[in-house]
Amino acid sequence: MGDLLSKVIPLSLGAAVSPTVLAFILVILGGKRPIARGAAFTAGVVTVLAGLTVIGLTFTYSASSNPANAEIAKGIDGFAGTLLLLLAVTTILRSRLHHGDPHADPTPKPETNPSLHRAYLLGLVMMLVNLSTILLYLPAMRSISSSHVAFDQKAIAVVIAILITSVPATIPLSVRIVAPGPAERAFTLLHAWVSRHQRQIGLVIEIGFGAYLLFKAVR
Repeated sequence: MGDLLSKVIPLSLGAAVSPTVLAFILVILGGKRPIARGAAFTAGVVTVLAGLTVIGLTFTYSASSNPANAEIAKGIDGFAGTLLLLLAVTTILRSRLHHGDPHADPTPKPETNPSLHRAYLLGLVMMLVNLSTILLYLPAMRSISSSHVAFDQKAIAVVIAILITSVPATIPLSVRIVAPGPAERAFTLLHAWVSRHQRQIGLVIEIGFGAYLLFKAVR
């Protein structure tokens, strides 16, 4: 179990670094009916993670259950790592192309007071377009499906992966529920910082974990 978690937790932590998701929920939690809208947004995030869990475990099951297909499992890591590095190149090129242009950021602006239905859809969309999270979460599922631990231990690993990866949505919501006053002030400052450094944060994750997955694939 310890060996499995040593593979799943780092990937889940990388998948949890999602500046866009964090920026959206911080704005939503600063509007009207913040708890209800924040919960709807978080439900959308978790729905996508549940779907990715099913896809990841199902897609990699045949490769993990047959030793002859072990190379396919490694190929998943290699493919994800390559895509992450390509995303990093795209991020760098986009940054250079739009350097100094404050209107060039293609990231959609969060709505302060979306309806509950729209808040849920925003959570869905923000996770579906969050490629770095997807490309790290799926290899985490591959590690779980290829592990030889008992089923209940695999189930625990899946729950841990979901809990960690959903942190950008769940932690701000929890803080807003427990300490609404301090949270409102802190979220304003945090949103400003995340907005300024969103591209740099994404670049670190894309390069660092892209190299990590490639290393795992060729090891």
